[in-house]
Amino acid sequence: MKVLILDVYPDRPYRISKDTNGGYGTANDYGDTLIPRMLRFVAKVGLDWPPLYSVYSAGALRDAGHEVEYSRKYDGGEYDLCLLPTSIVAHETEIEAAREVCKAGIPVAAIGPFVNTMPQPYLDAGAFIVRGEPEMFFHKFSMTPDDVARLGPYCSSDKLVDLDDLAYPAWDIVLKNMKSKNRILSFGKKSLPMLATRGCPYSCANYCVYPLQQGNKVRSRSPEKIVAEMKHWNDTLGVSSFIFRDPVFSINRKHTMKFCDVLEESGLKVQFLVETHLKNVADDLGQRLYDVGLRTVYVGIESATEEVMDDAKRFSIELSEEKARIRQLEKIGVNVKTMFIFGFPTDTLETCRKTIDFAKELCTTFSAFSVFTPYPGTPIFAEYADRITTSRYEDFTQWKLVFEHPKLSSREIRTLLDSGHSEYYSNPRWMIKFIRNLFH
Repeated sequence: MKVLILDVYPDRPYRISKDTNGGYGTANDYGDTLIPRMLRFVAKVGLDWPPLYSVYSAGALRDAGHEVEYSRKYDGGEYDLCLLPTSIVAHETEIEAAREVCKAGIPVAAIGPFVNTMPQPYLDAGAFIVRGEPEMFFHKFSMTPDDVARLGPYCSSDKLVDLDDLAYPAWDIVLKNMKSKNRILSFGKKSLPMLATRGCPYSCANYCVYPLQQGNKVRSRSPEKIVAEMKHWNDTLGVSSFIFRDPVFSINRKHTMKFCDVLEESGLKVQFLVETHLKNVADDLGQRLYDVGLRTVYVGIESATEEVMDDAKRFSIELSEEKARIRQLEKIGVNVKTMFIFGFPTDTLETCRKTIDFAKELCTTFSAFSVFTPYPGTPIFAEYADRITTSRYEDFTQWKLVFEHPKLSSREIRTLLDSGHSEYYSNPRWMIKFIRNLFH
C-alpha cells in the first residue's frame, strides 16, 4: 500500500509541537514583552520534530513492506491510506485536513492520544480511529487497500507489542520532507528524539496527560536495543546527540545503570538530554550518566509553594532537596532546565511571585514558565468542564488561561509569564553563568 502521514499545523508566530505534553502538544507562546518574544522566536526557528508515535508508525508500515511518505500538507495525489497525527494544539486544523482528504476518497486514520480522548470530531470529519499506540496496530500490518476501506470507526491492536520488537522510527523518511531543527537543545550538534521507556506512575497524572498516551506502568526497551538505535542514527544520519522523550528517564535505576554500561562498552561517543524527576538522579547516578554523555536534564519544579503542590496532587521532594540535587548535577557538568507552572487551582499572585523568585534563586541553564491547563481525559478536567472559557481546542497551548480561575485573570497570567521569563533571562547572575557555560 501507499501511505501518507499527513502532519498538519496551524500557522502561528510561535512553535507548535505535537510531541510534547504527552502527545497532546504545546505551543511555545512565552509571553508578550521583548524577552518572551525573543524566546518564542528562538523556539520557532530552532526546534521542530513530529510526534514520535507518527515516526514509529511510519517505521512499522515500512517494515511491513508498505510505501510511506510524510508531509505537512496535502497536495493531492493517490494514496491507499492517510495517517493523521492528532493533538489538542492543532485540532481544528487537523479536522479540516481530515475532511479534505476524505473528500478525495482516501481513508483517513486518526492516530495519537488526543483522538483517543476526543474521537467524535474526527469521526464526524470522516476519519476512523486507531486506538492506543498506533505503532502497535501497524506492526506487521498486512492489510490490503480493500481491507482498509472496510475499517472503522474504531480499530486497535490485539496486544501490546514488546518495545524491543518495534521497527525503528523512520526518521529518514520524515527528514526527506522537513529539516531537522533540534540543534538548539544539543548546543549545535545534530540531534534526534528517541524513547528508552514509556509510561509514568506518578500522581501528577491528576492533571498530566502522559499516562493517557503511554499508561501508568513503565515499559522499558533493553539497553542493548537503545544503544543499537543510537548507533544506527549515528552511522546513517550523522546524529551525535539524542533527546530522550521518556516521561521519566532513569525511573528504574538498575535499567539506567545497565544502559550506561552498554553505551560505554559500545565505544559510541554521543551526548544526550533527558527529562526526569529529581528524586531519580542521585549523585552517583548523575555522575554515571554524565560519564557516558548526559549533558542536559529537564526537571519539573512546578511551584515553590508546598500547599499548591499538595492540592494539585503533585508528587515532589522538598525544595531544599531539589536545589541541592540541581547544584550537584551542575557541579558535575550537567545543564539543567527547570520548568514551572502558574495558575494551579490554589495559586495566587503571591504564590506565583514566590515561584518566580525561587526560579531566579536556582538560576539554572534554562527555565520556562507555563500555565496550568485542565486537559480533557485527565481526572481533574471534570472539575473544570463547566468553567472552560474557550470553544477552540487550539487555545489549549499551555501558555493561556483557558478556564475561570478563582484568583487570577487571563491578563494577570500573561503578565506573570512576561515577568517570569523577563526577570529570569535578564538576571545578571544568569547571563554570567550562561556565558561561562558556552566556553566550558
